[in-house]
Amino acid sequence: MDDLIIAAIRRRLKTEVTDLGRPPHARLIPGNASDITSDEEHLRFRLPPLLRRMYVDIGNGGFGPGYGLIGLTNGVPDDTGKTAVAIYDLFRSAPELGWPDGLLPICHWGCAIYSCVDCLDPDFPMRIFDPTDHDGDEWADAFFDDSPSFEDWIRSWTAGVDLWDAMYGDDGHIARIMSARSKQS
Repeated sequence: MDDLIIAAIRRRLKTEVTDLGRPPHARLIPGNASDITSDEEHLRFRLPPLLRRMYVDIGNGGFGPGYGLIGLTNGVPDDTGKTAVAIYDLFRSAPELGWPDGLLPICHWGCAIYSCVDCLDPDFPMRIFDPTDHDGDEWADAFFDDSPSFEDWIRSWTAGVDLWDAMYGDDGHIARIMSARSKQS
């Protein structure tokens, strides 16, 4: 199954490297398997096998949904210059944030909104971190379920689904939650 998804990603990359733009002169550089293994040891969890393969076979970040997947060590950082590992470490070091163990930010959408993969769940579900409407001391209101698995999430992107619209468009599942919250206030 992974071979089919990798092929679908390669087809999608021929027309669109990221949803929100990427410098045209940048090229995808595959990740080093030993760097990724080292990152997994540092993080104390394994990446979803498909994500790991994408980093090694396609590129260590810089392609995919949003502004592109955020690279690991020696990969393409997000717009703040941080790799996925550095962002995870930063978020985990802020106890007030209550960042869940194993929730790795892998895609930045802007405005501090991140798509994250839960690497401790065997299905590797996707969650969104969006602090936009955060209110109060607890940060649980900034986390949203997104996709039942990383594989479903990336497969949707390869099929041309506008993931941002699916989350925040008029009928987007996160937009509906946020709208319901604002009506309760």
